[in-house]
Amino acid sequence: MTWENLNVLEFKDAIDKSKGVCVLPIGCLEKHGNHLPLGTDITIARYICERAAELEEFMLFPYYPFGQVSEVRHKLGTIALSAPLQMQLLEAICDEISRNGFKKIVLANGHGGNNSFLTYFAQSMLDKVREYSVYTLNVWELTERQSREVFGRHNINPDGGHADVTETAMMMAIAPSLVKMPLLNRSETASLGRNAPFAEKGVFHAIGWYADYPHQIAGDPMDATSAFGVDLLDCNIKNLAGAVKLIKEDTTLPCFLGEFYKTSEKPTI
Repeated sequence: MTWENLNVLEFKDAIDKSKGVCVLPIGCLEKHGNHLPLGTDITIARYICERAAELEEFMLFPYYPFGQVSEVRHKLGTIALSAPLQMQLLEAICDEISRNGFKKIVLANGHGGNNSFLTYFAQSMLDKVREYSVYTLNVWELTERQSREVFGRHNINPDGGHADVTETAMMMAIAPSLVKMPLLNRSETASLGRNAPFAEKGVFHAIGWYADYPHQIAGDPMDATSAFGVDLLDCNIKNLAGAVKLIKEDTTLPCFLGEFYKTSEKPTI
């Protein structure tokens, strides 16, 4: 059930069919090497969500490309909103989703740079009483068993994490015409290692990603195939459908949320 494709009568029915669950696929617009499109993250996230909705009914919100991507402002095509605006915009969208009847909102993340942002956003929703709950998950994550089996079947070693063999393979499976392998510059795929001394000590610096991967590609994608991408996507789709099923049927976390709001009014020891 895609929000933008329903008429108002179908939309009303969708609230009940989805048990009030709306999934918002979020990515960003940023360079993915020279061979992948700027919207790779949101394209993959949206595709996984669309396919998962065929297995487990939920409302699917339209594309949401405004992610945390300030570290890529040096590359053409990046849309990097300010932190306050990102928070305010996403909160306003969640408020509107809730106002339209969906009280469980799942942020389906397709961009690694959103990890800390979305976790903080979900936590910040506890600052006042709200009628809805926010859940986050990363659409690309596999279980250890899935990872071992999928990579093993295709004889591929996990490598990199951005515009790499996995993202390239998934885009080959979703939209092969958008993948331009002849434009790949393999000399740009390896880490420069300039942030390694800090990472080894557990030190984070906002410029760390740029220090290692200034060309916005991490990992050599040359072994990517559409078959590998299909295999990865199949796992991601099943995982998301399973997570949504759990969220749809869950009554405990919303109950705890109500309890938390009530006790927060009069804190005790």
